[in-house]
Amino acid sequence: MRHNVRLDGERARPQWWRTAWRHVAIAVVALSLATSAVAAPAQDEELPARVGRLADFAGQILFSTQDKPDDWQPVGTNYPITSGANLWASADGRAEIDYGGGQFRVAGDTNVHVARLDDRQLTLFVAQGRVIVRVRVQDPGDATFVDTPNSHLTLLRPGLYRIDVAPDRETTSLIVREGEAAVALPTAARQVLAGQAIAIGGGEPVVSEVRYAQAADGFDTWSANRDRGYEGSRSAAYVSRQMVGASDLDRYGAWQNTREYGPVWFPYAAAPDWAPYSDGYWVDIGGWGPTWVDSAPWGYAPFHYGRWAFIGGRWGWCPGGYVARPAWAPALVAWYGGPRFGVGIAGGRPLYGWVPLGWREPYYPGWRRCSANCWARFNRPYGVDPTASAPPARHVNLAVPGALSAVPAVTLAGRAPVRPNLVSVPGDLASSATPMRSVPPIRLEERQAPRPPSDSSSVPRAASTYARVPAAEAASAARQRPLAPTPVPTTAPTRPGSSQPPTASRAPVTGTLQPPTSALAAPARPGPAPSQRGLEIPAPAYGTHRGAVPAGDVPPQRMQPRSTPPAVPASSGSSALPQIPAPATPISVAPRGAPPVAAPVPSVPSPPAHPPAATAGSGTGAGRSMPEPPSAPEPRR
Repeated sequence: MRHNVRLDGERARPQWWRTAWRHVAIAVVALSLATSAVAAPAQDEELPARVGRLADFAGQILFSTQDKPDDWQPVGTNYPITSGANLWASADGRAEIDYGGGQFRVAGDTNVHVARLDDRQLTLFVAQGRVIVRVRVQDPGDATFVDTPNSHLTLLRPGLYRIDVAPDRETTSLIVREGEAAVALPTAARQVLAGQAIAIGGGEPVVSEVRYAQAADGFDTWSANRDRGYEGSRSAAYVSRQMVGASDLDRYGAWQNTREYGPVWFPYAAAPDWAPYSDGYWVDIGGWGPTWVDSAPWGYAPFHYGRWAFIGGRWGWCPGGYVARPAWAPALVAWYGGPRFGVGIAGGRPLYGWVPLGWREPYYPGWRRCSANCWARFNRPYGVDPTASAPPARHVNLAVPGALSAVPAVTLAGRAPVRPNLVSVPGDLASSATPMRSVPPIRLEERQAPRPPSDSSSVPRAASTYARVPAAEAASAARQRPLAPTPVPTTAPTRPGSSQPPTASRAPVTGTLQPPTSALAAPARPGPAPSQRGLEIPAPAYGTHRGAVPAGDVPPQRMQPRSTPPAVPASSGSSALPQIPAPATPISVAPRGAPPVAAPVPSVPSPPAHPPAATAGSGTGAGRSMPEPPSAPEPRR
């Protein structure tokens, strides 16, 4: 009764009273939103711990940043790829970028912008060309997006996806080899299952055709050959599969177990006078500062993770304790030198030198925004004392002959190759040197932008300068609408030459697609972007359950066998839009160790009417758990 009386009293109040309180409430809400907007950057100021790598390339690969989109420069193996990067592959080129959670590969005449790459999200914008995305790990909270001039795609599960954008940027085709995707349309989000292909055409995107995806070309074959290298990596017994560059260690070195450091990797055929961080060059990457780019084909993981030790007269790389998602560092070195260091031996020019950090030696990031948790990720796996508050007075590797690499300041600033410009530092000078408490205060100069090839004037504008169509707001709203299922036939087609009757195929599920609201903000500012929540998709009701990839200290799963694609009819669509080509030769992945040749068309049985139910910890997806690695794994021979 008292409650009703109070409500009646409120209704009896005059109109001006209710209006005043409404304005007060609006002001309070606006103030809280403004406060959270100001406080949000302070919480997300830490730089991402995941940075990609140009792992393989052919032809010419040009690179530019988002703030200088027309300043193209050639890049090669091991070049770091971060948010804001523009990449262009020449007509005869191709490239693979390993980003930890998977890889994306670009074919010739492809123009792509890495709109966002951080610990939880990968967003690509493909202005034109062909891109294959291999998503290997997608933990809860992770998200993978691919945008094109006329469509917005969400890759919902680990799998293999191919995106083709026509040169006129009016048509986008998506092929889902493995996994599941969603296409954001003005009225709904269209579901695309494994084995399906979909074409989107026009400025106001319309699905022109949905059909079976069996066709493959040389780009798919090259991608499949690259996949075998990752899936068969022996280094996965010692380090996480999400450590960028670890798969290349198998061909260029050997693993050994040690009592003090655990697993240690030793490179093959190292020169007698070789030392870590002595053959490469320095480059300024975003907010990270001086970043090392090594010249060796294996020179990525050992120079951005772990520590180096001089064991038995040779250098060995110590990856430390197992971490599912190790933190990337621009260079794990201790700096020496300054304006007065080595002036007498460098022709009156100051020297700057560096030595690789040894075991139990702390790494202090050169940027200011590194919390206690950030510091622990860089040091805890490598035996560093958590109470260490200052660098050691003398680093252990400084006593190794040739470990101190020193160059004149002009070489460091000019991004010139280090090895031909090394200066021999006498032992007494090296022993008396004191470590610097920060990176050298030198602004690294940019390389001169190369001119387009003389036989081609088709080097395009950077992908980051293209407008997104439809607008990001419209696509984001479309992704919030119900997920429209792709039509499927009531019976699966019979395999040619088979007398078996067709079997009933399952119907796709419907759901609601809820990506991060900022996933399609165009275009992102240069440098790393703050982390966001990933997709919030309910568990599918069809097929085997794909559980979450275990986090923490549980090793990530290995790649799962490919499943039979669901049956999909060729739906009718607009005849004015180009169609996906008819199936030719299916993509073929040979067993591990087999030569990379294409196989004949396999005999694929019809999909079962009712797939078996999954049990906890099983399935064919990315959530499959693997047992923890042994504390002292034996090297494979």
